Amino acid sequence: MSGRVWWLTSLVMLSVGGCATLNSDRKVQEAIDLVEQHTGHQPAWTVPWDEAAPAWDGQSVLRLDEAVALALRNNRDLRADLETIGQADAELVQAGLLQNPRFNFMMMFPDGGGRSMLRSSALPMQPLQDLWLIPARQEVARAELQQAVLRVADRAIETAAAVKKAYTHLQYTQRAVELIRDNMQVVDQSTRIIEIRQVSGQAGQVEVNLSRIRHMRLQSDLLAMEAEHRARQRELLMLMGLAAASDEWQVEPVHEIDDALTGPVDETGLLSLATSQRLDLQAAEWTVEAATRRIELMRREGWPELALGFTFERAPGPRSRNLGIPGRLGNAAAQGVANGLAGMPPETSVPMAGPFGVTRRDVTYTLGPMIEMELPLFDQNQAQVAKALHEYRRSLAEYEARVQEVTRMVRETSVMNGQAYEQVRFYRESILPAVERNLSVARQAFIAGQEDLTIYLQVQEDLIMTRLKILEFLRDYLVGRAELERQVGGRLAIDD
Repeated sequence: MSGRVWWLTSLVMLSVGGCATLNSDRKVQEAIDLVEQHTGHQPAWTVPWDEAAPAWDGQSVLRLDEAVALALRNNRDLRADLETIGQADAELVQAGLLQNPRFNFMMMFPDGGGRSMLRSSALPMQPLQDLWLIPARQEVARAELQQAVLRVADRAIETAAAVKKAYTHLQYTQRAVELIRDNMQVVDQSTRIIEIRQVSGQAGQVEVNLSRIRHMRLQSDLLAMEAEHRARQRELLMLMGLAAASDEWQVEPVHEIDDALTGPVDETGLLSLATSQRLDLQAAEWTVEAATRRIELMRREGWPELALGFTFERAPGPRSRNLGIPGRLGNAAAQGVANGLAGMPPETSVPMAGPFGVTRRDVTYTLGPMIEMELPLFDQNQAQVAKALHEYRRSLAEYEARVQEVTRMVRETSVMNGQAYEQVRFYRESILPAVERNLSVARQAFIAGQEDLTIYLQVQEDLIMTRLKILEFLRDYLVGRAELERQVGGRLAIDD
C-alpha cells in the first residue's frame, strides 16, 4: 500500500472522529412531546426555570393548570433529571468515536559517535478493533439514551400527579376551614342559649360545660386544619420550585355537594391503559434491550486487539570525516575528550585516522507496514460476558417485577377510588337528604314549641358535620383520580 493511501486513510479517520457534535435538544424535545401527549401540558424545558415567584396578593386564585405548568418548568428535581438526557446523548457520541492513533519515535546514539539510528512510525498506529466495537457500543448507548428520555418524561408525569394531589388537599383544607367555622358559629349560638336557660334554671352546668367543650374541640380542629392548609401550601410551592414564595393565595374552591363526579373506569381498561402508556415500563424494556446489546459488546471486546501502522527506520553510520572547519574542530574536540578519558597525555595521543569525509557512504532507510496484535491466551473477557448475562437476567426480572407492581397499584387504586366515589354518592343521595329532613322536622318542632332550640342547633351541627364528611370522601376521590392517572401513565381515556 502506498504512502499516499496511508495518509488519506489517516485523514479520513481523523475527520470522522473530529466531526462528532454534542446536541441533546432533539431528545429533550422528544421528552417534551411525550409529556404533552400524556398530561396535556407542554413543559418549558428549553428556557431556564423562574427564580422570581409570582406576585400573589392574597386575593388571586392559583388554578390547577397554572400549578402544573409551574411545576413542570421549575421543579428542581425534574430539571436535574432532565440533564440525564444530555449525559446519555454524550455517551452515545462517545461510543461512536475512534480511539486516538498512537505515534512513537526512538533515537539511538552509537557508542563510537556518528549518525544516530532513528526508528519511528511513518504513520500513527491505529487500533482496528473499533471497526467491530463501535457498532455494538452505539447500540448499547442508543438504548440507554432512549431509556433516559422515557424516564425523564415519566418523572414529569409523576410530578404532575403529585401537584394534582397536593392541590386537591389544599382544596379540601380550604373548604374544611369554612365548614368548621360555620359549625363553631352554630355551637356558639347553642352555648349562649344554654347559658340563658341556666340563668332561668332550665339547664344545668353540665349542659353548659358540654357545649363549651364542644366549641373548644372545634377550635382545636380549626387550628389543626389551618396548620395543615399552610403545610399543604408549602408542599405545593416546593413542587412548583417556589419554596420561598408567599403563601398568601388561594386555590380554586371545591364544593362537597355541587361538584359533579366522573364515574369510575373499568379495571380491565385501566390495566390496558397502564400497559400501553406507562413510560417507566417502556424505559424498563429499553433497559433490558441495553443489557442484551451489552452481551454482544462484551463478546466482541474479547476478540484480539489489532493495530495497523507504517514503520520507518534509519540505520546508524560511522563518524563523519568532514574536511570542513566545523567538522575538523568537532573531531578534534571529540579526540581530545577521548584521550582525556583514556588518560593519555596530549603529546602521546594517537592521531585520528586519515582525512575523512572524502569517501561517500550509503544511507540506509527501511520502510514497511507494522501490525500489533494481542494474543488472548488468558483473558478472553469471559468474566465480563458472564457478568453481562447476569445483568440481562436481573434487568428482565426487574422489568417483570415492575409490571407486577404496576398491576397491583392500578387495581388497588381503582378499588379505593371506586370506594370513595360510592361513599360520596351514598352520602349525597341517602345520608344528606335524611339529615336535611331531620333538620326540617327539628325546625318545625322548634317553631311549634315542641323542641328546644338546642336540639334544633344540634341537628344543624350534624348537617355541617355530614357535609364535612362528604368533603373528606370527595377529597379521597379526587386524590385517587390523580393517583390513577399516575398509575396508568397519563390521562384517563374517559377524560379525553
